[in-house]
Amino acid sequence: MNSVMVVVDVEQGTPEWLEWRKTGVTATCAPILMGADSSTKTPYQLYLQYAGLLEPEDLSVIKQVRAGKLNEPLARAWAERKYGQISLPLCVSHRDYPHMIASLDGQFDDMNLLEIKNLSAQKHLDILEKQTKSPDFRYYFWQAQHQLFVTGAPGVYLLFWSAKDEPIVFYIKPNLDCHRRLLKRSTEFFDSVKNKTAPAFDKEKDVLLISDAEILKQTPGFTVPSDLNVRVSALRGHASALDKAKAEVERLEKLTKAGIAGLADSLGFRPDDLIRLDGFGIRYIESVSKGTTNWKSLAKKLVPNVNPDEHPDCINNDKKTSKLTTYEYVATSSDTIAVSVPDVVKQSPYMFLPQTQTIAFDNGSSDSGAAQSNVSESDGVMIF
Repeated sequence: MNSVMVVVDVEQGTPEWLEWRKTGVTATCAPILMGADSSTKTPYQLYLQYAGLLEPEDLSVIKQVRAGKLNEPLARAWAERKYGQISLPLCVSHRDYPHMIASLDGQFDDMNLLEIKNLSAQKHLDILEKQTKSPDFRYYFWQAQHQLFVTGAPGVYLLFWSAKDEPIVFYIKPNLDCHRRLLKRSTEFFDSVKNKTAPAFDKEKDVLLISDAEILKQTPGFTVPSDLNVRVSALRGHASALDKAKAEVERLEKLTKAGIAGLADSLGFRPDDLIRLDGFGIRYIESVSKGTTNWKSLAKKLVPNVNPDEHPDCINNDKKTSKLTTYEYVATSSDTIAVSVPDVVKQSPYMFLPQTQTIAFDNGSSDSGAAQSNVSESDGVMIF
């Protein structure tokens, strides 16, 4: 096999490794850039992290990530007994496309790669049941294809390891069409980072960080209004006043309920009685209304395995919801827009911090749209 990979002298998990990852597009980026359904991050959010405008999340605080680190030696030992000797983890880049990089869990003597995943118990059971149809398999399929492109390896053993349940291994071969699409998307993304022009802002998933003018400048379709500080200061004042009003309403409601209960008791109403009284400009009437049918519970009782997604005509239309919160904001040197905070806001007591299968993707010339999800019988992904 004619390898296209270049080994990079950097140790995984070190500060140097974190810096190196910023020099190219990693396999972790692949599912995000290809629009995998189970992605928890958008290309825009990924861009902000690459551009240094948003701090990456601290994965070390995630319980499943910590468990994966602890279980990785067990998974490696299991794979080594089954498939042969494995190299230590290594970092590589593509010979001809140096912005395409990958951190590998290991490589066998026959040049096949090893990629270990340690999912939550529920997700692992889902993989065992649905196999290549599982959303998590489809997500990590793109990581595997990225690694295959960067290394030129003949295949990847994608091992989903569990210390409790049986492991499952998918042997994934290179898919040239996937590689073409991956290279195109990854190159476009990395060019956008170099040119300081963010990918499209997803108005259903992304959040516009308005306190940083550089973010606004690099996000297509948005501008910095000249009166931004006035608008934001006014909004914070209104939000603080609204919080106070809500708290006062809640306090008065409790006092009113207590007053009604005390008055009813003094008049001779028993605890289980409906309180119905009128006089002195106050009228208070309690009544019992017939309970409504819980159609969801009824359907589950009549047809326990019913899948609502299979009956879209029975699902209510989506509705728009909103939530406004305020948090303590102190301008720092990292902010590029100074927003004055009214004294009434600063003094508010209500502020808070908040058996053989392959995955068939569309083989057309179009590169638009999310990752395809249809599965067909062929050679390409072997399940062990």
